[in-house]
Amino acid sequence: MGTLYVTEMGVQVHKEGQRLLVKRGSELLQDIPMIKVDRIILMGKGASITTPTLYALADRKIGIYYLSSHGKFVMRTVGQEHNHSRLRQAQTRATDDPARCMQIAQAIVSGKVNNQRVLVQRHAEGAAWAREALTQMDSMRRQVETSQSLDELRGREGLAAKGYFHLMRQILRPPSDGRSWGFERRAYYPPTDPVNALLSFAYTLLLNDLIAACQVTGLDPDIGFFHVIDYNKPAMALDLEEEFRPLIADSIVLSALNRPIFGLRDFEIGQPWKSKEEQDEEPDPAAKSILPVRPAAPPPDAGSEQSRPIYLKESARKRFIEMYEARVNEQIVYPPSGEQTSYRRIFELQAYAMARAILGPEQRYTAFTVR
Repeated sequence: MGTLYVTEMGVQVHKEGQRLLVKRGSELLQDIPMIKVDRIILMGKGASITTPTLYALADRKIGIYYLSSHGKFVMRTVGQEHNHSRLRQAQTRATDDPARCMQIAQAIVSGKVNNQRVLVQRHAEGAAWAREALTQMDSMRRQVETSQSLDELRGREGLAAKGYFHLMRQILRPPSDGRSWGFERRAYYPPTDPVNALLSFAYTLLLNDLIAACQVTGLDPDIGFFHVIDYNKPAMALDLEEEFRPLIADSIVLSALNRPIFGLRDFEIGQPWKSKEEQDEEPDPAAKSILPVRPAAPPPDAGSEQSRPIYLKESARKRFIEMYEARVNEQIVYPPSGEQTSYRRIFELQAYAMARAILGPEQRYTAFTVR
């Protein structure tokens, strides 16, 4: 099974022998052997877990992730995983070495642009615009690889992302129950259309997996090389996430909307934007989506119909989670070793590769890429 998601109000996880029971009151919803669970994700204040269950999971080093109803990472509980203090010390020191930061950051961004190109190529299906677009992406990757500073590299990555999402608009097919998805650009806070809502959903699920990979490996999730280190920002997990965004999150979103598995009917308009202070004063509502917390300052058109967030309905959320789980558990070949393994295992293998690059200055980090 891998990951157990508990997303409904009033649902609690219990332990009975070597099994996990998911209940709503006296109603049994799921009965799962504990050995089949690698991690548990609880969404919102209405989903909970009993104390004896916490002890049993900690003893087995099974991580429990607490997310707000909007998908903000709140905390993670787990038993003792590692004692790799030397790695974390070296990781912190490495951020003060400009040459090492650039090598790792360039590898990350180059890998991301490569994987974006592969995704576009696979979905373009011989479109007239495809050849020129792919040539431009090749050019952008070369510019990334010749950047002279982190600021220049971040600027190149931003331009590449802008062009990539423009191409994604062309790849998307219209919804089966409407004329358009309304996807004009990548919008974070708030997501203003179904495409951005699904992208935010998928990126949050993916980031939680990369945070877990960091902690299993011994890396500090908050100390990264490409992403700016800041308060409450898992910079290392975000670094590792970059090369997997096109392969996991973007791929799932395109499949979900182009097949089509989801339509406009699967989304709903949320409440108007509120400041963080206003949100903190309100009780946590039933989980409606997995989305980042909104910023402290409202967008220019806050309160307008266009600025109201779009949520994936609860009835559709489980289907999307199933798509995500199917993707990360898909078996593929990991080139460095030639072994057949899952994407979720590759997350950890890349975290170990990052650890080796940090501990051995002569080793270079290589992003995971596909052709």
